[in-house]
Amino acid sequence: MKSLALASPASRNSIRRNRSSLLAVSLILTLASATAQTDLTSEQSAQVGGMGGGSIATAGQFVSSIGTVTSAAPSGGAQFASGGVGLRNRGTGAIGISGAVTPVKAAFIYWAVITSGPAPIADKSIMVQRLFPAPASSVTTVAGTIVGTGPQPCWAGDTITVFRGSVPTSVATGNGLYKVTLLSGASGSTSGGDPFVGTPALPLVDGASIVIIGTGPSNQMVALYDSGLAGATFNGNPGISYSLILPTAATGTLTLFDNIGADGQQGSSRKALSGSGDEITKINGKLVAGPGSLYNDSDWNGSSARPLPQLWDDTGHDITVATPSGTTSLNITIANKGETHFDCLTPVANIVSFK
Repeated sequence: MKSLALASPASRNSIRRNRSSLLAVSLILTLASATAQTDLTSEQSAQVGGMGGGSIATAGQFVSSIGTVTSAAPSGGAQFASGGVGLRNRGTGAIGISGAVTPVKAAFIYWAVITSGPAPIADKSIMVQRLFPAPASSVTTVAGTIVGTGPQPCWAGDTITVFRGSVPTSVATGNGLYKVTLLSGASGSTSGGDPFVGTPALPLVDGASIVIIGTGPSNQMVALYDSGLAGATFNGNPGISYSLILPTAATGTLTLFDNIGADGQQGSSRKALSGSGDEITKINGKLVAGPGSLYNDSDWNGSSARPLPQLWDDTGHDITVATPSGTTSLNITIANKGETHFDCLTPVANIVSFK
């Protein structure tokens, strides 16, 4: 056996210095990585690490195209108004409605919840009360119908479920202020805490929107689009495309479009981040929302609950320029500007009014 010579004291000192240098470099790199991670939202961290149901872990379930979507029950001689509120880490919230024309023909409420497995019973209903105009209505518990499910948008759990419920017209009488309250156990936290801080506690309720169908001109129609669209979770990059089929051809006189969506945000808490909140919406090739549009803002930045908790949007646009006479569909694309980091988003409903 070949004998091994013991290294000299000078060599041993050199080895120790090299080891110390390597440990220092390793520590610096580790700290730098940890610091960089704190600039990411929980969603973006999931995208980097593929953890907790992030986009890497569920990439095969996310969609980039869902084809055509039709409206189940369009209403003629109608117009509409909508409003929303973010409900993450909250037990209640208020929704203001403006622009509805009475008498009211119908009213609906949408809400979305993130869970592990199917949504529990407590999330299948929601309480609604008209606060204004006076007198306030009684509190009504509205049962929800599932209009869509999909992969959760990069938080915890595995599923997001979108519900729609019919609000009695004795409660939803038109313009005013409406209180929505979650049932006990519907949300993992109602403390009002910043959702971007700490570990999320399931279930996670993102928000709720009320849509009121009022009376409009005889030649005006309102179409609700939810089933086939709701729950189609997508990433801001590459985005999503789909087509809404109009019940009849538009005349090019007036077309209005509202988008209700879950999980939009501007970044991490109050910190804006590239790739979040800059999604661009195009309809029939026309720029409608996002950077470069006249609207300028994204439809997906948590605008229904700023500055916190964000995570819910209810936005509206006049898109007449995108619907010349004879238009029979709205071809919609949504995507960010191509950034590597991106938001994970879930459609809830679209509402279209047109002549």
